[in-house]
Amino acid sequence: MFWYIFVFVLYTFFIIVLNLRSLKQVETFADFTTGGHRMGLWVGVFTTVATWVSVASVMGVPGYLYSNGVSAIIGWIAGWFLATAFIPIVAYKVRRPKNPPRTFPEFIHLRYEPFQKRSPLRAIVGLLMSIGYFIFVHLQVVGFGIVFSTITGIQYEIALFGFLFFLLFTSIGGFWSVSVTDSVNTIIIVLGVILGAFAVLYSTGGFGNIYENLATTTAPTFEGGESLPKGLLLSPVGGFGFGALCSIFLSNALGAIVSPHWVTRMMAPKNVKTAILQMMLSVLILTLIFIPLIIIGLGAKMLIPSLPAGQTTDYIMPTVITEFAHPIVGAFTLVALCAAAISTANSMLLHAGTSIYYDLYRNLFPDKDFHDEKGKKQLRYLVLTLGFLAVLSAIKPPVLLAMGFTYVYGAFGAVFFFVVLLGLYTKRMNRLAAYANIIVGLVAFIIAHIVGATNPFLVSLVVSFIAVLLSIIIGKKSPLEAYEPYFEVEVSPSTEKVLNIIRNEGADGSTDILANDSINHEIKA
Repeated sequence: MFWYIFVFVLYTFFIIVLNLRSLKQVETFADFTTGGHRMGLWVGVFTTVATWVSVASVMGVPGYLYSNGVSAIIGWIAGWFLATAFIPIVAYKVRRPKNPPRTFPEFIHLRYEPFQKRSPLRAIVGLLMSIGYFIFVHLQVVGFGIVFSTITGIQYEIALFGFLFFLLFTSIGGFWSVSVTDSVNTIIIVLGVILGAFAVLYSTGGFGNIYENLATTTAPTFEGGESLPKGLLLSPVGGFGFGALCSIFLSNALGAIVSPHWVTRMMAPKNVKTAILQMMLSVLILTLIFIPLIIIGLGAKMLIPSLPAGQTTDYIMPTVITEFAHPIVGAFTLVALCAAAISTANSMLLHAGTSIYYDLYRNLFPDKDFHDEKGKKQLRYLVLTLGFLAVLSAIKPPVLLAMGFTYVYGAFGAVFFFVVLLGLYTKRMNRLAAYANIIVGLVAFIIAHIVGATNPFLVSLVVSFIAVLLSIIIGKKSPLEAYEPYFEVEVSPSTEKVLNIIRNEGADGSTDILANDSINHEIKA
């Protein structure tokens, strides 16, 4: 227990120091939300990896590998890696403007309703984002509670509140706090999972023994449960079935490509080249993380044939590490799980809070007097409040970690897939089509789940695509100011003026341009 506490305290010390130093980088509201669009390559790589590797990755995926074998690699890991490979397609376009939007809903506002001072579409997107990311944060807090309880021996329901301590420090600097601490988190995650994988290989006797166990074991996932069919864990579809596994894969792959946090991440780098390289280099580091996770998840089935009844598979990672790894190795691995939860949760809380404050409140009341310093303070309080609510919601978690992410990614894909990709690559994508994608896609996704469709995401994607095509045909063509920044290097004066007004910025970066009546009359109230 000594080593677990020692490494955790050391990690906590570095988090506090780095976050206090990051405050020097936060001067404006844009710095707080997107790092001022000046993030360098390696900071971007580290924050991308740390956000990407959540508890759904480091705890949820090993849990599904343990219970369903190699099929989990297809459903989650392959799906997420495919998404990562295609995100540069989004990055190439969304980072082209000299002054990109601060948030994903603001991007939607500028692309589809540039002449609306109050954008209903932006408000809808902000609301959906805040709900989705609150669920993401809830899942991270669940994972943190499981690991922190394992490290300290504190009851899970009490251990959850330890998350608020880290949130206090990592929220004070907004995007810069999240990005700087993600550098430490990424290093710890890589080191922790690699050490954990070596511990599992040593305990099992190597790859050969793990493979033989997967091919022959019939041990139930939980003690007293139904025995598994022989060879199930080596089946490409496992216990999911082809239709269900296909649904999981598509939700994780296509849904993640257009997820708002990844689109927003692509706005933060200092230029297009940095944004694209950021994702390409991230894949290399992610490979170093997921190969060990696969080893741990599959090897755990040999070391712990069945989990105690009443315990979820999300517990398999901390359980196998504490029982079979050396205390020092186990300490680094478990702290890595905490780092994964903290890094992703803080990022998602920032997205959720920004959506509520900036894309709902400030969007719906654009004539109010907003100042950067006041805005940063209010957003900090909002993020802390959301974090506290997420802790309360995690006391009785309703779903498994990895599946919870799949549900949200599927919903994001259903409502944003064509809004983002066609919006960036097709000038004909218009306002009516954006509403059609979001409303029809969401309704179709919910109904498909209610009626028990095998692939709800695919159903919603097809239905919304039909609605989008019809809307493009019958809808009004988008104005030049809506799409020009994503198709031209230099934009027209009219486009530049509209961009500045929507962002509440003057040419010098000030935030009082909305007070100028000679410009305001061009934007509809």
